[in-house]
Amino acid sequence: MKTNDHTVPQSYLRRFAEERRGRGQFIVATEADHVDRSFETNVRNIAAVKGFYWASLDDGTSNHDAEHLFARVEAATAPAFAAMLDDHKYALSQRWPLPVHLRERLAWWMAAQVLRTTRQRKRLAHLLDESAPGLQLPSSLRKAAATNLHIAYVASQLGRLAGVLYGRPWGLGFSDACLLTSDVPVVLLNQHDAHEQVLAAAVCDILLALDPHRFLFLPGAGHLEDRRKQVDHRLKFDGGMGLALSEIIRDAADRHLLHHPVHPPQAVHSSDIRPRLARPWEGEDPKRSPQYSLSYNVLPAEYGVERRWLNEHPPRRSAS
Repeated sequence: MKTNDHTVPQSYLRRFAEERRGRGQFIVATEADHVDRSFETNVRNIAAVKGFYWASLDDGTSNHDAEHLFARVEAATAPAFAAMLDDHKYALSQRWPLPVHLRERLAWWMAAQVLRTTRQRKRLAHLLDESAPGLQLPSSLRKAAATNLHIAYVASQLGRLAGVLYGRPWGLGFSDACLLTSDVPVVLLNQHDAHEQVLAAAVCDILLALDPHRFLFLPGAGHLEDRRKQVDHRLKFDGGMGLALSEIIRDAADRHLLHHPVHPPQAVHSSDIRPRLARPWEGEDPKRSPQYSLSYNVLPAEYGVERRWLNEHPPRRSAS
């Protein structure tokens, strides 16, 4: 029997969810292309595809090693998330940078989240189509080919990508504005669908929302002149910058945006829907994709953010 395979870990989604006594953890899902369509769901039932890591082969064999690998990576990373997010006094942990062993685990986790998504599989399947434009496979064989290609790609790239991410400078950030995540939680700014994913991850800005107000930002080649950003650091984004982060996450999502029931980001409810990242597998022109350039200041070491601001939002500024 095929399992219900999560493409985004439940343990990660719980950071964006609300506990409902006796019912589990609930999150709000919004269609990325139709932001007026939202629904609440248990984290068990979102960002999951039945048999996603199982190849449907004629001989009845299947491949679920990837699923087991991801489960081990997720379990090993729990202490890293706790170290970043569970400081009892501060919203931005004073235990930063992470110890080496936790940094290693989180680098593997981020690498897995770049490679395992439904968007990544669609990108790879599109490359397969381009390489053999005259080959028309039966739908069952095409699905198996795409699955096997994806699993093989993950196996070949995971260690290399984790090593690249481990060696990058990391910024632990706080956003005044509420953040969302999606079924594509790690975003490679301006190069998300690059053919050479490891090379792209070596040079571009990288964004990962950690919960409704914290995020990781790995500054890329555009920040080389600022020495403070060439080592691990902390940063704080005001409301406008936080909204920009949520827009970037929305642009890269495959199907669903995800946010906490009591932390709705304004970006989800925007009526001004601009083009998201192009999807070549649907015939969209990559040249129409939005481009991003983020500039920020490093938070001085002696500054912090009190933990209460995770739930006590400052009053909105007047328009005047």
